[in-house]
Amino acid sequence: MKLEEKNIGSLHLKNPFIAAPVKTAYADLNSTVNQRHINYYANLAKGGVALIIIEPTAVLKSGREHPKQLCIDSDYCIDELSKITKTIHDNGSLACINLNHAGRAANPKASGGVVLAPSAIMCPSTMQTPKELTKEQIKEIVEAFGKAAERAKKAGFDAIEIQGGMGYLIAQFLKERTNKRTDEYGKDKLLFAKEVFDQVAKFSEGLELILRVSANEFVEDGIIEEDNVALINLAKQYGVKVIHAGLGNACDTPLWYYSYASTPTDKQIESFKKLKSLIDSPIIVDGRMGNPERINNLLKEGWIDFFGLGRSLVADQYFVNKLLNDEIDKIWYCGGCLQGCLYNVRSGIGLGCITNPFVDKKFFEPSGKKLKVCIVGGGPAGIATGIYAKMKGYDAIVFEKKELGGQFILATKAPYKDAMQKPLNALINEAKRRGVEFRYEPATFEKIQALNPDLVVIATGANSQIPNIKGIESEFVIDAFSFFEDKVKPKGKRVLVLGIGLIGREAIEILANQGFEVVGVDILSELTQDFTLARLKNNPNVKLFLGTSVEEFTKDGVFARQEDEVINLGKFDTVISSVGTKSDRTLYEQIKDKFKNIEIIGDAAKVADIYTATQSAYDLINRY
Repeated sequence: MKLEEKNIGSLHLKNPFIAAPVKTAYADLNSTVNQRHINYYANLAKGGVALIIIEPTAVLKSGREHPKQLCIDSDYCIDELSKITKTIHDNGSLACINLNHAGRAANPKASGGVVLAPSAIMCPSTMQTPKELTKEQIKEIVEAFGKAAERAKKAGFDAIEIQGGMGYLIAQFLKERTNKRTDEYGKDKLLFAKEVFDQVAKFSEGLELILRVSANEFVEDGIIEEDNVALINLAKQYGVKVIHAGLGNACDTPLWYYSYASTPTDKQIESFKKLKSLIDSPIIVDGRMGNPERINNLLKEGWIDFFGLGRSLVADQYFVNKLLNDEIDKIWYCGGCLQGCLYNVRSGIGLGCITNPFVDKKFFEPSGKKLKVCIVGGGPAGIATGIYAKMKGYDAIVFEKKELGGQFILATKAPYKDAMQKPLNALINEAKRRGVEFRYEPATFEKIQALNPDLVVIATGANSQIPNIKGIESEFVIDAFSFFEDKVKPKGKRVLVLGIGLIGREAIEILANQGFEVVGVDILSELTQDFTLARLKNNPNVKLFLGTSVEEFTKDGVFARQEDEVINLGKFDTVISSVGTKSDRTLYEQIKDKFKNIEIIGDAAKVADIYTATQSAYDLINRY
């Protein structure tokens, strides 16, 4: 694919692909830049994007979203950020900084306990109600944007992106639903934006300016395409050359904000196209654009100026080079699951990807050694081990008695996760392309021994179990894996799901969408939050019981305990067990003393998730 070079004002871009700002949570509590940052941005720059907009930086501590966010609010941040701009420039790309104040979307654990906004309107995502900004505080934030722009210039950035949308502070001033002030900032809802633009323009001479907006927030009385026109026209007066459009907002519509797999792409394109028709500025469209077919179709339509790529570059930093070199078959795709990226950022682990452990690491290169690696199990851990072994120049043989993919296959069958098939296919294709040998047969000691391997890797995964609960043997019980594999169909209309972890909640949603009345039970009183769980809480076919343990199945119903109280959950036609998943260590126990180098990884070592499986494969091959 050959594409024209582009300009943003005086800034010359080698292609129309721009890395969108993605939170990394790599920094320490002092916002120090470390090797993870350097690896991440070096990989992005080498991967072919023309301009990299780095992760959001808060102009004041009160506007921070994460304790491990990079800083721009003090002069010492200049030297730290200079390490990133140098890395980006040295590896062939241009650097842009995203300046932001989160307002009501700020994290009080990061902002010093203070959450400030135009008005005291709660942020549903954080459940925090902010304090209304005083005029003195508004003045301080406006001046902070100017100081941040000055620091960004000293740190070597080529451009500045002003965060004017996505539910953050500037956007919070723009509409009545979040700005109920009666002073001048309430009467003129563009006044705060005007003052910010003036300060940034004053201190950023020589740098090109980009404005980030949410084309449509998809919330009642929220920002829509037409509302952005006045803001964009104002921004142009202060030198803004390009509009960077996303969707949703961080507080009210995070599904759209993060372009989760359940959000329809046709509505995304419809909104971007409408915004473009209302303005005469070049536009960057951002949201699930990491799709070669979609990119080709949009290029033919001719209305898009630049493509913003976020999580697709987390899944594959070399996406752009592969696209431009017509190496589509080599692309590692994002499935929109958010498990390795968003959830790892929230937890403080830092940005990652379920199929790409090299997000913040250097890629493996040939080691010069000749090793033969025998791998048992063709799930994500086993396939990944084969890929990484081949990267280092080793022979890799994988035994798989069923079908390649293991529990990854189950993930593709969950609601809104059909897009997960693409990263699974990419993982398998990468292994085959690199020459991993697959043997579709059960592994035995004799077969492994005959290969004379230097390293044996057991990646046999885990098996779903039925818990030992009194009376459960009299019920129609399906283990979760059999349910997802469609081996056994649920019967009747009322289903009990034991366990509301990731697999359990996905089973609940499938059943509820099929019209079953579903009760979910979990012994934990608090569950890890995700978008699936949020949907279940609003599904009329679903009832969830937390802090509840099932004690007995009887002819009169299922009895469970909540603290000191025993309750009857009623009678059920089908029970699905999503608890008691157990590592399959059978072969490992048989042969662990028969080979000099034998390792066990993935769910076979400890039941976890796809991210942990591929990371364990990386850690293993990194040691050999």
